[in-house]
Amino acid sequence: MKRMETSIDVDYVGALATPVQREGEELTRRILETDAYRNAIRHVEMLYAADPQGSTPAGKATISRAAHSLATAVTQYAICADPGDPRLMWGVTAPHEFQGLSSPRSGFGIENPDNVYRHAAISGASTYEIRGKVNYPGPTEQHFEMRDAVPGTTALTTEGGTQLAGLHSDDIVATADGSFVITLDAQPANGRSNHIQIPAEQDSFLIVRDLFNDWSTENVVRLDLVRTAGPAAREPQSLEQLTTRSVELLTQLAPFWLDYFNQYFYTEAANHVRSARRRPAGRGLSTGGWFDVNDGEALVVTVDPLGAKSLGIQISDPWGVAYEYIHRTSSLNTVQAEANSDGTYSFVICREDPGAYNWLDPEGHNSGMVAVRWQSLPAEAAINLAVRSVEIVKLEQLVKRMPAGTSFLTMQQREQQQSSRANDYVRRYTG
Repeated sequence: MKRMETSIDVDYVGALATPVQREGEELTRRILETDAYRNAIRHVEMLYAADPQGSTPAGKATISRAAHSLATAVTQYAICADPGDPRLMWGVTAPHEFQGLSSPRSGFGIENPDNVYRHAAISGASTYEIRGKVNYPGPTEQHFEMRDAVPGTTALTTEGGTQLAGLHSDDIVATADGSFVITLDAQPANGRSNHIQIPAEQDSFLIVRDLFNDWSTENVVRLDLVRTAGPAAREPQSLEQLTTRSVELLTQLAPFWLDYFNQYFYTEAANHVRSARRRPAGRGLSTGGWFDVNDGEALVVTVDPLGAKSLGIQISDPWGVAYEYIHRTSSLNTVQAEANSDGTYSFVICREDPGAYNWLDPEGHNSGMVAVRWQSLPAEAAINLAVRSVEIVKLEQLVKRMPAGTSFLTMQQREQQQSSRANDYVRRYTG
């Protein structure tokens, strides 16, 4: 099957197509073109090459792709680092075209293809408002999370850092037309709805996630971040200063995420998915593992949605950058996947297309990482039933070993599945 390096064309009328976004993406490209930053990326490539995964076929083949993707995300963090001039920027995403500007891949940390990620720097010395407008139907879930810093620059934890506070869409009070205002400051809510208390007199990091189940109908929430009071803003950073900061951040994040995956994923045996764990701040359950599947075999993972509003599974390269997910099914959620007769879902991971409807496509590679997430989960969910089975199956036995009723697609049907997926993905950003 032909390998596609895909981008999307984002219409300026979309909720993400803000002047801040356009300016930020242009700055990103300028930083990426500097000699200093290119040299920093080469050092990341050497770091990856020296890691055990750098000697594997998939790891070696994806080193440059992964290093450049992380480096792109890092520039966006540097651009948004001034809380006195807050910039809510969309990032950690697939390659795309934006007002004539080609923007490269910026995913890392096993970024969730079901999410739209936005981020900004916040200061406890200032006060802010997030002014939002839902274009119904909105996302399945929207989550505002405060972190102590950019993930990867502080403590090595299962969440990639320390969570300070959060606000879930179920708790947001909006008007009839979907408008809402969230306040952020160092004071307690004191009766205020839609409030996030931030640490006083220190900077923190805001991450916003719009989570989509149905890519064909759900819409990104329009958001504007406004600083309403605080000390005088700093002078804008020069390109040289932004590049220097990007190099500093990349020097931190690259070894951090390498250590993260070596500690939390690669210490386990291959072709194994751990028991699910609860995530802090009411963010449901998650689990993961890594796969290394021989030709002629498939890894079959069966999970129970447990009544969650959102269940998604995905695979990434050995460095934690999602395999291509616009035209390929490297991720699937319960709207996109086919359920078994008992309500569970069985997913098939293998290098070449086995025909199974729920194929997780690794772009022709035989190894990488797996992540499963359950979100908006009932309190009574039986966590011990989340992962039902994980097994290696010979491809010649796959039809017999899959649950009764499993659909197997022709090449034409697979192409239609991929085409519909790509159309739905584009609609997310233009609706």
